[in-house]
Amino acid sequence: MATFISAGHNPKGIKVDPGAIGNGYREADLTVEFRDLVIKECEKLGLKVVKDRDDERLGDYLKRIQTGNGSVVVEYHFDAAATPTATGTTGLIEAEADRLDRAFAKELTDITATTIGIKNRGVITEAESHRGSLGLMREEGIIALIELAFISNAQDMKLYHANKNKLAIYHAQIIKKYEAMI
Repeated sequence: MATFISAGHNPKGIKVDPGAIGNGYREADLTVEFRDLVIKECEKLGLKVVKDRDDERLGDYLKRIQTGNGSVVVEYHFDAAATPTATGTTGLIEAEADRLDRAFAKELTDITATTIGIKNRGVITEAESHRGSLGLMREEGIIALIELAFISNAQDMKLYHANKNKLAIYHAQIIKKYEAMI
């Protein structure tokens, strides 16, 4: 079994993808930082973690990793909106998600909202997202994509930064719980 943790967007490489930009932040930088915080906590809990590289595009990462039914897969993102008051955290799952996918995404989203102190926007399927289809959702295992907060909301970002270390601990604990189930 292995846990697969990736940062949405890549800050380095031939084709840099900064993701959303807001309030002086680039999504790629924030997601790499949070991914690394979660991995550090997962390793303290004895989990074997496979991560994406900071210069790797999603397609290359998905070709490289070998997920299976015994895998826990999570990717981190930050949401953005034209309205600077849009707030909250959202979990995304595949359209055909089973009960474990739904429960995993819900727990991560619930703890994110509670820990940061922002709105819980709930769990939606990839079909309900603005993208419609997400490459990560084609992997095997328990899978969730988490939009941690709105990069376009200054208060979301302030609360995220004040609580990110504690949040990483909680995410690692939830990941370990789900890895133990499979």
